[in-house]
Amino acid sequence: MSKAKIDTEFQTMKKVILSCIAGSSLEWYDFALYGYFAALLGRLFFPFGDEFQQLIASFGAFASGLIARPVGAVMFGYIGDILGRKKALIISIYMMAIPTAAMALLPTYEYLGVWSGVLLTLIRIIQGLALGGGFTGTMVFIYEHSSKERRGTYSSWAPFSLVFGFVLGAVIATVASFALDNDTLESWGWRVPFGISFVGAFIAKYVQKRLSDPKEFLDAKKQKTEKEPLLRSLFSRHWRALILVVAIDVLTACGYFLLSVFIPTYFDKMLDFGMQTSFLITSINMVLFSLSILLGGWLSDRFGKRKQMITASVLLAVLVYPLFLVMKIGPVSAMLSHFGLIFLFSIYYGPIPAAICSVFPVKTRLIGVSIAHNFAMAAFGAYAPTMATYLIKWSGNISIPAALFVISALLTVAGLYVWEEGKSY
Repeated sequence: MSKAKIDTEFQTMKKVILSCIAGSSLEWYDFALYGYFAALLGRLFFPFGDEFQQLIASFGAFASGLIARPVGAVMFGYIGDILGRKKALIISIYMMAIPTAAMALLPTYEYLGVWSGVLLTLIRIIQGLALGGGFTGTMVFIYEHSSKERRGTYSSWAPFSLVFGFVLGAVIATVASFALDNDTLESWGWRVPFGISFVGAFIAKYVQKRLSDPKEFLDAKKQKTEKEPLLRSLFSRHWRALILVVAIDVLTACGYFLLSVFIPTYFDKMLDFGMQTSFLITSINMVLFSLSILLGGWLSDRFGKRKQMITASVLLAVLVYPLFLVMKIGPVSAMLSHFGLIFLFSIYYGPIPAAICSVFPVKTRLIGVSIAHNFAMAAFGAYAPTMATYLIKWSGNISIPAALFVISALLTVAGLYVWEEGKSY
């Protein structure tokens, strides 16, 4: 590629990436807040049983949103593959922002009884529908705008935007925990971070309105082909691609929600580091997480996505239990161990968008990636924090969540072994 083409691509991709960071970050900002305030929300909305039961109920409401993601995947897949990638992204932004802001006004159990938990779960479901197309729409949008030689590098900005949003939520939650005493935080302080999320929706829409759909998508729309319903075409012609993406994505689903949503509560409640220390450790490591993802994407364009992802997954399966054991020593060792897990996960995770987008042809790409990715999130990620919490209570072994990493990593390695890089199915 000539220098002029590289410069032109860079200018285009800069706008594309900024627009996607603005939109996707908003969606994952909420996930950070929920993970950081999971124990507090459990007390406020599910104040029955012991602390473990409250936490399991809180994570159960969190999981309900992920269960709704496959439905959102179909809905936004249709919109994106038929009406346009950009339209799907803008709709998903508002569908995430409004319920997140509504969290700030939600009555607790003290005022509404069991209906408070029902409303909280309903909000999570609406957000799950939005996430069904938001993140995958971001992946496809960046992937189709970028050149083949740099798809690993540029596409890794999609998961970067996810982690950036999580970091933003983590930082705001940490600031709130330091600035407010526990009584104030539990009374009304937790509502403020949720409420300010609505501002981000206007910023994201403004940026994305200045962009057009990818040329690859527009060219495919112009081609005259046999009219076949989108879902029928997907399941009759590309079912192998669906299965393959689910297999490759198992570690993405389980690993991400354990590292980001479960770990802050794990440090606080299981290792007794306290809320402020736990939030601070996780916030620092999430910043490093976002940078490591970009490194993983960049490396994949040079060494090959399949080989790199297999290597990182195997190393994670081998080292995860020793790293969980080291976490118990103290906050400093916990921070280093957590980063060790994050780094290995990032080397696998950075190439994920380019890998799973390449598996589908253009005309069924968004709905295919959305359904497969969100099914994996629902099946293997939704209840990962709940399962990890339950396993600790059942076994008495606070390092047992490592087993979930091992199982998911091995399933992913099996999928990667079958996958032929560069081939659509």
